[in-house]
Amino acid sequence: MSDATIGTEGRALLATTERGVPVALDWHARRYRVTDAPTRIEDALGVLLTHPLPVRGWRFQGTSGDGTETLVFDVLLCDDDWRVVKTYR
Repeated sequence: MSDATIGTEGRALLATTERGVPVALDWHARRYRVTDAPTRIEDALGVLLTHPLPVRGWRFQGTSGDGTETLVFDVLLCDDDWRVVKTYR
């Protein structure tokens, strides 16, 4: 069973490719390297809804630079800032 943290506080810096796909996340004084294929939040949730969502975000797995922590992140763009809104262990 995975542990989830919801409503995680704090802004995050999201590094992306030229196409906007996440490659790294700076959050809570740590850098996490994206270690899977990121999924757009709106694509992941869209199969459940009949109307488009007014959100922009990603879900991806990230591993800390020292390799001691791996989390799944849900990040959303809120007022021009990226925010981690949920994590899973």
